[in-house]
Amino acid sequence: MQAIAPAEMLQLWEAGGKQTLIERSLLLLAKALPQQTPASLALLNIGERDSMLLLLREYLFGTRLKNTSACPKCAEVVEWENDTRHLHLQPADTIPIGSIHEFVKGEISIKYRLPDSNDLMKVTRDPLLYLSNPHQLLQDCIVDMHQDNKCITLTDLDNEILEGLDNQISEQAPQADISMMLSCPACRNQWEAKFDIISYLWVEIDVWATHLLHEIYLLASAFGWDEADILNMSGQRRAMYVKLIQS
Repeated sequence: MQAIAPAEMLQLWEAGGKQTLIERSLLLLAKALPQQTPASLALLNIGERDSMLLLLREYLFGTRLKNTSACPKCAEVVEWENDTRHLHLQPADTIPIGSIHEFVKGEISIKYRLPDSNDLMKVTRDPLLYLSNPHQLLQDCIVDMHQDNKCITLTDLDNEILEGLDNQISEQAPQADISMMLSCPACRNQWEAKFDIISYLWVEIDVWATHLLHEIYLLASAFGWDEADILNMSGQRRAMYVKLIQS
């Protein structure tokens, strides 16, 4: 990955404001990986994409994570911290794009690919379709299904087969489903809180961009400097000038 300059980050933040979270994630990765495009990155399975986003987060903001989660039992807000290095469950770029996998149970053979960003964008574009058919996303990823050399459909599969297939897919892309085990200090309830690197990273970028624009405003107003010159300064220098203004 290559570094992203503050001016480039501001441009990404501005462009991403008009996009979905998935599109934003691909835009960010494409800037950090100039040999790739959002379209090519959309073909990565979700686990590999999220593994790359976790690496990008470390490049931008370091390895320390701080977040909050509301207790589902008493609504107490619980703060938690973690290190991103403990969250790497799947190496990036290990499964070739378009790889076909197979699930076998008895006489049933199911060939499939792992879900990618294009699949998830279909869900966001037509949520009613996927809500009305919980197995539609799985259907989108299935390449071929046979039982005793005869073609079958998802409706021919029982819950045990579907659960086994779902578990196998989860094991092949563990980075796509990260959870934190939390304990509420108020009611002692314990639960698993989902961690979504896309939304977390974009919130951080939004906070960073808002803070940077405030610094630009203060410095431009006080010294008459233009935005480009201010952005070329290190964060440490900008912060020092802001302190001088406010002192």
